[in-house]
Amino acid sequence: MKRRLLFLWWGIATAILSTAVLAQEGALNTIGGFESSLPSYWTIGNQPSGSTVSWATDQYRSLGHSLKITKSTTSDSASWVSENMCDLWSPQHYKNVDILLGAYVKTSGVNTNPASNDAKWYIAYTFYDSAGALIGQTKLPVNQSVGTSSGWVADTNDVGATILPRDAWKTIVSFVGGKNATGTVWADDFIFTGRGGAWAGQDWNTSVGVPTGWYYWLPPNGGNDGMLSNGFENTLVTNETAHSGQYSLKFVLPANRQPHDAFVGTRRFLLNGTGTLGTSLTSVQQLKQDVAGTLDAKPGDILRISVWIKASGLVPDSAAKYPDTWSVGLTPGFFKDNGNNTGYNPIQINDYMFTFPAVTSFDWTQYYLDVKVPSDPTTNTLEVRLHVYNRFVGTVYFDDLKVEKVGETTTGVKRAKDGIPDSYELANNYPNPFNPSTTIGFGVPQSGVVSVTIYNILGQKVRTLLNGFATAGEHSIVWDGRNDAGIVVESGVYFYRLETAGGMSLVRKMLLLK
Repeated sequence: MKRRLLFLWWGIATAILSTAVLAQEGALNTIGGFESSLPSYWTIGNQPSGSTVSWATDQYRSLGHSLKITKSTTSDSASWVSENMCDLWSPQHYKNVDILLGAYVKTSGVNTNPASNDAKWYIAYTFYDSAGALIGQTKLPVNQSVGTSSGWVADTNDVGATILPRDAWKTIVSFVGGKNATGTVWADDFIFTGRGGAWAGQDWNTSVGVPTGWYYWLPPNGGNDGMLSNGFENTLVTNETAHSGQYSLKFVLPANRQPHDAFVGTRRFLLNGTGTLGTSLTSVQQLKQDVAGTLDAKPGDILRISVWIKASGLVPDSAAKYPDTWSVGLTPGFFKDNGNNTGYNPIQINDYMFTFPAVTSFDWTQYYLDVKVPSDPTTNTLEVRLHVYNRFVGTVYFDDLKVEKVGETTTGVKRAKDGIPDSYELANNYPNPFNPSTTIGFGVPQSGVVSVTIYNILGQKVRTLLNGFATAGEHSIVWDGRNDAGIVVESGVYFYRLETAGGMSLVRKMLLLK
């Protein structure tokens, strides 16, 4: 994926650290965690009596899951079937390209030397044109010369075997055990890429590791060449820890990796309150309680996007030196359309980096940012990417991504009906950028000891504006751009933090320009 310039729209989006529970205001969209029992872009095609079709964790080549079929002789074939893989970025899969197709498979106790097609295991890629007419199919037989493979085996087509005579507008991938096929087969890391570096288009969730409603882009080629590298081979949905439920998304990035971005993101969902996350009825049925795919928002509305993060193995010195690339964050993208064959048509898509505390590890902590829906009247859909950037090293878990509408502006503190904030709140400073002074607003739901402190980009304390008792209600305080010694500080990025005696912390970013 081509690296985009990283920038922040001051006054529109601000990265925020919070261990407080967010007050719910407006329509809440829970994009969710990683609890779904089915993989994104894949459905159970057929599961006759005597067969089990499952999204398995007992064997996998990458990302913690594989597609698994276990069966005896049955009345019909058993199968996994993909949705249309022409989605998101590639409106079609392209003609006149020698396409490498395949998957990695592992077998256990399968029937050997099948005498008929009904006794075979296979992977199939089927292509259709813009009118829905069949272009052709590439069928790849799983090796059944032995009952049990020695490990994961690449099952691919021959050079020149798949060159489409016209563009495919619909591509379906199937993993099938014929009705007389027996044993267990796992399939993972499906392959779809142009040979010799030619662009054939993109398919999705070919490593089958993320649940319904999500997709990913992992090096070196988005995961669709059957290979993951640069540390992202360690990425998986795990039950090691979770903020809620049983599962979270885990990245483990070693110090010796090559610099590279990657993300796991939501599929686009409509902002008008009538759409659904994903593109097919089957996907909607699979969303269950962990994904709600509608959000009633319009141009100019402010959306709060939050996610819970846990981290270990951090390197604070590197984070301070490379704040834009040794980092993780969120990438919200606003688009015109969702659904197949719409391609990549962003109206606005920006990367936002969170600033971690200067520690080597921390427990589940909520980070959030506020973004404005673009004024472009064609803005219809949103996706949110959980993003790890070029130089990040360490282990980071993500869980419980949410989007909620919080109003027309974020310059003030939200109020409960009695005028007291529902929760601890830290407002955007105003003006921002500023020179020479700026006002910081904050809200306290109950009287107690709080502090407001300014830090520089290295995490060093610059000024303590408040450290004492504050009554419940709304407050504001002015920073005149001076440190604790009364010296005017240099231009640059600064952070202001609201902390309570109970350990709750909120952080925002501001810019001093001279």
